[in-house]
Amino acid sequence: MAALAVGLPVLVALMGLAMAGGGLDPAALKQAHVQRVIVFSTVQAFLSTVIALVVGAALALALARRAAFPGRATLIALLSTATVLPGIVVVFSIVALYGRSGFVTGTARALGFEWGSWLYGLPGILIAHAFQNIPFAARLYLHALERTPPEHHRLAAGLGMTPFAIFRHLDWPRLKAETAGLAALIFLLCFISFAVVLALGGGPNRATLEVAIYDALRGEADFARAATLALLQVAIGLGLTLILAWRTAPIAEEAGSRYALLRADRSALPLRLWDIAVLIITALFIAPPILSLLSGAFFITTLVTPDMIRALMTSLALATGTAFVATLIAYAMARGAIAGRRVLYGGLAYATLAMPPFAMVAGLYFALRPLANVMALGIPLIIFINALMALPFAYRLIETPLAIAHQRHGRLAQSLGMTGRDRLRFVEWPLLRRPLFTAAALAAALSLGDFGVIAFFGGSDFVTLPLMLYQQLGAYRMDEASATALLLALLVFVFALGALKETGHAHS
Repeated sequence: MAALAVGLPVLVALMGLAMAGGGLDPAALKQAHVQRVIVFSTVQAFLSTVIALVVGAALALALARRAAFPGRATLIALLSTATVLPGIVVVFSIVALYGRSGFVTGTARALGFEWGSWLYGLPGILIAHAFQNIPFAARLYLHALERTPPEHHRLAAGLGMTPFAIFRHLDWPRLKAETAGLAALIFLLCFISFAVVLALGGGPNRATLEVAIYDALRGEADFARAATLALLQVAIGLGLTLILAWRTAPIAEEAGSRYALLRADRSALPLRLWDIAVLIITALFIAPPILSLLSGAFFITTLVTPDMIRALMTSLALATGTAFVATLIAYAMARGAIAGRRVLYGGLAYATLAMPPFAMVAGLYFALRPLANVMALGIPLIIFINALMALPFAYRLIETPLAIAHQRHGRLAQSLGMTGRDRLRFVEWPLLRRPLFTAAALAAALSLGDFGVIAFFGGSDFVTLPLMLYQQLGAYRMDEASATALLLALLVFVFALGALKETGHAHS
């Protein structure tokens, strides 16, 4: 049932879009504009992925080698915060720093440098994607490195292994095991990026397929072209999600002591200087956009309006419903995965990333319109689509501890005939209690920051905080936008606080 709840809406949505447009429009793929969009989407996603993996790995190695230094906990907290910030908030913080009237641009102008409008286009997109994905990659890589048993590093020290040998035999296998799945996920997230590209793209030729589908639906009402582009994106995304499902196996427990991991290469002077440089540069890149959000505190009184309160309550209601639905579906699919069908259920869970959310809602709207009053189903539809968008993350949070519980006690529970409620209570619940809460909190946080679905269906009577922030940015009401961005960032951080305590595969 959970698999049908994921796969069937995608097929129905594509059929609904195609029927609304009188069928697919294969000729759209031959248009020069569409081809430029495909090329640009691929290029920017590839560059963003390479930057995130290279810098993220360097940062993770620096944090692993420097297990204790002043400010380490603060830096990791900044990385966690950057990971969960909504895309529209990231756009605001980047513009506040590097935009025409931003702090960095103003400082450069005062020193005699005129940068112009360089931010809008590929540079701005790469900066925003790097800000989002470098912390994500670093946290995942760091967790993989920290799973190395301390005995391995004590043995390396006893053997007198050089730093390069330690990297080759201890670090590289860990990083390599994570890279394929992580690269596929980051590429997919950048390939379908919406809020960042819509706000910072600077023109129709610098857009992703997601933005092109949005323009076809909202601007031109060309449903046939939207369905064709959505089908193309789904096809590309499914290929990547198969890699994700194949390369993200559950974590196997490893034997080893619980002593603190003291690396044998931590004293090498060249590595120490390199790590210090990496940590400082990363902190200078990650911290200013987050700190720029604090400027909204000076304008917080502008938020006390009926429209803002209504947008806040709408966002919270959608987030609560999304958390429940996403967690329920993720648990059901994780149970199917540990039963021996991991690639099937994992592929379905990650496949939701490939479907444009507003295209799915629009397709379901046209498909269901002859059968029911779709406007009355508007909020349930949005909750359901947001839950599907959060499903890959909730699924990964739940699948890992469920797989560990199965590894530890599965055969014993089977021999004792424990099934159903007893198995959940005695075998799974001790390991699932915290991940279930974490999955719900993360799904709520993602729903709070969602801009894709509400960008298509939002209006004067139905506004959420991300849509209100986008409207304020479009109207250049920067004071109000700074206050809204701060409120949204704080809400997302509070909801994701439990998720931030999870690391590695569980966090991803």
